[in-house]
Amino acid sequence: MRLSTAQIFQQAVTAMQNKQVELAKTQQQLATGQKNLAPSDDPAAATRILDLNHIIETTDQYQRNADFAETRLAMEEVALTSVGDVLQRVRELAVRAGNASLGAEERQIIAAEVRTNMEDLVQLANSKDASGEYLFSGFQSDTEPFSHDGSGNFSYAGDQGQRSLQIGASRQVPVGDAGNDVFMKVADGVGGISNMFAAVYDFVTDLEANAPPTTTITRLDSALDTVLNTRAAIGSRMNTIDNQRNANDSFNLVLKENRSTLEDLDYAEAVSRFEQQLLVLQASQQSFIKIEGLSLFNYL
Repeated sequence: MRLSTAQIFQQAVTAMQNKQVELAKTQQQLATGQKNLAPSDDPAAATRILDLNHIIETTDQYQRNADFAETRLAMEEVALTSVGDVLQRVRELAVRAGNASLGAEERQIIAAEVRTNMEDLVQLANSKDASGEYLFSGFQSDTEPFSHDGSGNFSYAGDQGQRSLQIGASRQVPVGDAGNDVFMKVADGVGGISNMFAAVYDFVTDLEANAPPTTTITRLDSALDTVLNTRAAIGSRMNTIDNQRNANDSFNLVLKENRSTLEDLDYAEAVSRFEQQLLVLQASQQSFIKIEGLSLFNYL
């Protein structure tokens, strides 16, 4: 097969251009750290990377949900710890007020402190989270849950809902407790159900009438049990959050390692390839220089 001088030149130029394209691609890979510069370089890998990115983003959202849930439960725990402290103080006063040697004046002094404790309980039951939402209103997070008409009647304006957040692909965790369950279901000491505010209010009424408390301690113990049980449930949920967060972290690490395998450049291999491609291009350029001046007329 005969090749003209023009064909020889064109083939040489085309070869050098191809080598320059390969070299430029490797150089861009080194600059970006990416194995594939376009989806067309490896369509299967590009599709898999998109899938992995979606799963990673979803898992990151689970982690943010877990952080929010933990913060909200921690605030509920703080509020209930304070509620327990107030109830325990009222119980101590109830034990003291039961002393038959106390007179009306002394019980009035105790009553003043207990009334303050009652107001503290209502305030704690109306606690808000960092977003300004009420902790114990159920789904009615913008509604103040508890109110008092001043005559011993306490009402709950929230609902029975219990908000939950998704913290894993198949796991949700409650991030609050309806106030009706926490504050409004306390044994009244005579076989019925009342609320912890009324237990304290009735105690104040007894004290102001100079009457020793009768069922107050029993009602307060029931209220304390409810608070402790709720706190135990909160602790269990927070443990669940910690476990799920660790599982999410481990899962995310595997996902990112898989993504790295698909998209991150092997710098050692790329540098070696770059040097080889540069050497080949330089050899092509030098050989072209040697043949571009050749012609049969040079030998005639």
